[in-house]
Amino acid sequence: MAAKKVNVSSVANVSSVASITPDEPFLIPKDLAQRLHVKVSTIWEWTRRRSKNPIPHYPVNRKVVYFRWSEVCAWLAAKRVAA
Repeated sequence: MAAKKVNVSSVANVSSVASITPDEPFLIPKDLAQRLHVKVSTIWEWTRRRSKNPIPHYPVNRKVVYFRWSEVCAWLAAKRVAA
């Protein structure tokens, strides 16, 4: 079976994808919760699909999910409210 081609222009936020370095480690929900000073359950709630703007994540299955710190920082910056 032939490999499926991905149209790069159709990928949302190409600039944020391009800024990820290959050596950037993945974070698990526990590590991300510690960095953001929130509960692990809050991290899981932010990944839910019915959320209006879910946190960027890489789901492996229902119980395993990974995060990139640079993507989380960009997500937080986008959610910032001007003072």
